[in-house]
Amino acid sequence: MEVFIIEGKNELEELLNELEYYKQVYEELNLIVDTTFDFISIADEKGIFLRVSKGSDEVFAVPEEQIIGASCYDVEGKGIVDSSVTRMVLETGKKTSSVQITKGGKRFMVIGIPMFDDNGNLKRIINISRDITEIEKLNKRLKETEELLDWYRHEIIKKQEIEKNFIYGETSSMKKVINLVNQISNVDAIVLLQGETGVGKSLIAKTIHQLSQRRGKPFVQINCGAIPENLLESELFGYVEGAFTGAVKGGKKGFFEIANDGTIFLDEIGEIPLYLQVKLLHALEYNEIYKVGSSHPTSFNARILTATNKDLDKMVKCGEFREDLYYRLNVLPIFIPPLRDRRDDIPLITHYFINKYNNKYCMNKQLTTEAHRALTQYTWPGNIRELENAIERLVITCDQDIVDTYHVHNTVYGANEKSTIEINGIMPLKQAVEKVEKELLFKALEEFKTTREVAKVLEIDQSTVVKKLNRYRSLI
Repeated sequence: MEVFIIEGKNELEELLNELEYYKQVYEELNLIVDTTFDFISIADEKGIFLRVSKGSDEVFAVPEEQIIGASCYDVEGKGIVDSSVTRMVLETGKKTSSVQITKGGKRFMVIGIPMFDDNGNLKRIINISRDITEIEKLNKRLKETEELLDWYRHEIIKKQEIEKNFIYGETSSMKKVINLVNQISNVDAIVLLQGETGVGKSLIAKTIHQLSQRRGKPFVQINCGAIPENLLESELFGYVEGAFTGAVKGGKKGFFEIANDGTIFLDEIGEIPLYLQVKLLHALEYNEIYKVGSSHPTSFNARILTATNKDLDKMVKCGEFREDLYYRLNVLPIFIPPLRDRRDDIPLITHYFINKYNNKYCMNKQLTTEAHRALTQYTWPGNIRELENAIERLVITCDQDIVDTYHVHNTVYGANEKSTIEINGIMPLKQAVEKVEKELLFKALEEFKTTREVAKVLEIDQSTVVKKLNRYRSLI
């Protein structure tokens, strides 16, 4: 009897120890379920939820009591979740993953794992859910940031292209041109660049191409006035074999074909003869050309840029340019003002060219303030091209590092000095002197606007300028 009591006591102690062990394991599992970063739920073989992590009210917007004891079908039907992963596991019997949206507005990546007994029967379904709401928000913000960075990169590329080709300026007229170039660069409409010789039409055309989606593709520039009229058609549109005597075997591609997928720039468009304007209009309207000697059209895909220093509107009225072609070309007109109309840009452009040719010729020439003023006061009939050539000449020929007014006058004014005095008959010398004086005063006033500037340029007193102007005005 005594031995039996001892054995019973030992069995009880073992049972108590075992219970304590399972209690400890249960508490540890509860701690893991409730403190893990992921949200865990456990359902039985019928999809009834037995256990969920704490915080279900925050996740599902309902208290824990409404989930435990409810089936996955009830939870889904009440809109607590939009789609139950537990139900998916019940239907497939396989491990399943899906994005789940809860009533609380949370988004979870849920993995449903089936557990089977020794006989292969479904026993439990464990769902491990990770909140991806903030991750998706961060991904959205990251995407928005990347899009913003792409925009900034594109704007930097634009600025670099504009600076590389040097078409920037401080005057309102030039800023308007730059804004237009930025706006139209990614639009495939036809552009007509207008302006005097030397204002930089070809540089702007190249910039438009470099800023467009076609950059990296061919940029084909044709000076329509430099190609003989009898060759212009075959150069633009190409020809087929046997089209004329001397035609290359196999034919030849024209500039429109060569520029395919890129940009074709037709400079001096006003020089195209009337008979060829009809074919050019067809090419622009239908994006197809007819090669010389061929009756079959050839399609092409190229951005069309054109330029002229002529008044096409006036040419149309005179019958020298087709009206329909003019309207087709004049979709996006850009007028580039002459340098004399944007004198405030001259110091900026001068500085650019000084640096350019100092680097090219390994020199260190600098202009004095007076030299800059002299360059600004000059009319520059050849515009930026003339200014660039003058700066290059100054950098090369000036025998000292400091370029002064003397060098500017000798290089620029001296090289371009022309007599503007016309002698139509014999007159008294005093009358001739007064005539020249009058023209010079009014021309200087028109150009420099104030009597103070006129006096400075003509190197006389301001009072003398005012007195003489009043005298000549009274005689008008």
